[in-house]
Amino acid sequence: MAKGLSRGDAMAAQIISEGWLDVPQVKATLELEMKAAVSPGTTTDGAFAAPLAAYGVAAEAIAIERGLSIIGQLASKMRHVPFRVKVAAETGSGTGGAWVAEGNSTPVATSAYAALSQEVYKAQVITVLSKELLQVGDPAAERTVRETAMAGVAAFLDGQFLANTVTLVAQSRPAAITNGAVAVTSTGSTAAQINADLAAMLALITTAGSGLVWIMRPMTAYRIAATIGGTATIGGTAAVDIPRTLFGIPMILSLNSPAQITLVDAGQILYSDSGGIEISTTDEAMLEMNDAPTNPPVAATIMQSLWNNNLWAIRVTRWLAYLRVQTGAVTYMTVTY
Repeated sequence: MAKGLSRGDAMAAQIISEGWLDVPQVKATLELEMKAAVSPGTTTDGAFAAPLAAYGVAAEAIAIERGLSIIGQLASKMRHVPFRVKVAAETGSGTGGAWVAEGNSTPVATSAYAALSQEVYKAQVITVLSKELLQVGDPAAERTVRETAMAGVAAFLDGQFLANTVTLVAQSRPAAITNGAVAVTSTGSTAAQINADLAAMLALITTAGSGLVWIMRPMTAYRIAATIGGTATIGGTAAVDIPRTLFGIPMILSLNSPAQITLVDAGQILYSDSGGIEISTTDEAMLEMNDAPTNPPVAATIMQSLWNNNLWAIRVTRWLAYLRVQTGAVTYMTVTY
């Protein structure tokens, strides 16, 4: 917000930020940026802004985005790997074992492994807000700007993460963890039908299941709780309580989920996240106000001037990647409840 109000003037941004000096990262970031007399830095620029990613504005933004996202809530359960480094992942059923009597031969078992690596993918979103939201000292405005900017990229990434129609596009995007996974067809919304459908989903998980998590929309979870509360343990309490587990398995409830129930063994998802994030602002651009812009924009496209319309744009760029190791690590079911 200080950057937006100062229109890029570092000295003005420092003065404006006096109202946020209880947050030391803000002051430290602005002081370091004042020393940059050349091109603006980003968190991927090791000579200037990268050191800020560990403790400055970028770290704060990452924390906010993770708190708003399904991916962020799953991150601690997924298998973290570096970008562009080959990792051995078991794709077979394991080596098993056998009892061996004295004098008998020991069986030799094999499994299957694949060398997997994560490419670097970039997701971006531009959020346009009115200049009135940049009123200095207004906590509500600060919260609106923060949550709008972060929630936009979080919602996009979560949709890409879970929508089974999202396929791999080389150098552009990773496939959704549900893409190619086996789906369960919902048989209905009665207690018996829901119980049978959820049991069918559990049966499709062929991994160890040590990191199982349900993902669904809040209202879906509440309706399940209201319907099968008497026949299944939901959070270990009465169905009127907010559900936190289903059949003893943790739940992530988010409006970012598609209209589906997803069951994932998070330990079988490779996840790469350098913590890199870039936030840039401007009020001096012509934007194509379209969530599916033409590439490149054509003359017939209606463009809008930010300056002329008293608007302010925030662009958030996020780097991360994910990959399902085994097909049986994820299953999903489209629902209407």
